[in-house]
Amino acid sequence: MSRQEEQDSDAHSGDAQCFSAFLEKSGLSRWLIEQSEDRAVLAFTGPFEGREVVWRCELVTLDAELRRLALEDSSATRGLRNFIEIGEPVAEGIPLRVGLALSQVDTAAIDRMILMIRLYKNLRRGRHEYGEVVHRH
Repeated sequence: MSRQEEQDSDAHSGDAQCFSAFLEKSGLSRWLIEQSEDRAVLAFTGPFEGREVVWRCELVTLDAELRRLALEDSSATRGLRNFIEIGEPVAEGIPLRVGLALSQVDTAAIDRMILMIRLYKNLRRGRHEYGEVVHRH
């Protein structure tokens, strides 16, 4: 396996040590895969269920989530609250979706979300909602 193939493999690894090694070699604190004004896809490490894991995360604004839901069901006009969804582990890590009442997804918002996930002591699988209801603008 070439050095590039090994690094690509580590980037997609669900093993926290391999993924951390990829981040360190790359000089990154997190791997930002995709970003737009209202959504980011990234991977980072953090504690979960007593061990270090790789989080495979999608961060969205609540406005973007409301638009997505409206496309799926035109009668979806209800509001949303901030949410954290934690899925079952996959080979690449733990799926995580976070929806926040943000005007945009920028670097500061991404860093705050990562800190929130890393510091939150009672994370559990499933969907958890909190905060005030936000209605579509």
